Amino acid sequence: MQIEKIVKPAQTIVSMSTHISHEHIPSYIGTSFVDLLEYIQKNGAEPVGTPFISYLNLNDAGQPRDELLDVEIGIPINQELPSTERFQSYVLPSYQAVRTLYIGDYDDLTDSYKELITAIKQENGIFTFRSYEYFLTDASAPLEEQETMIELTYRLKRKDLFTS
Repeated sequence: MQIEKIVKPAQTIVSMSTHISHEHIPSYIGTSFVDLLEYIQKNGAEPVGTPFISYLNLNDAGQPRDELLDVEIGIPINQELPSTERFQSYVLPSYQAVRTLYIGDYDDLTDSYKELITAIKQENGIFTFRSYEYFLTDASAPLEEQETMIELTYRLKRKDLFTS
């Protein structure tokens, strides 16, 4: 597995967020992307990047903290849109991450997360409990050929100012 460090630039996005169980995520992803694309088009904006799902409540091993996951489904766009109760549009700040390309069945991503957590620790970093998954192939591709770019955010450990 090839892992690289990146600094993701700030980007304007439109997204939908929910608290959901693992088994309902696939159908939520599909309908959310359709709804987001309709909202983008209706408001005269354009997608300018790869759609993503972000997991927000992970533990220090990159796994969900509880049965329900806090997820954000988003699409980078060319201009900020009005936010509503259902759709949020904002500038996602720049972040540091380690990332890898995973090819295979989406349900088998666990080992990739473990290796990315290890890479963060090797960088003297602290996982900030948020991941981004970018879907590079559509659902029509066979499971063994699905491509997912995984990014785990981190920050560097702070030096202790009181020791020399």
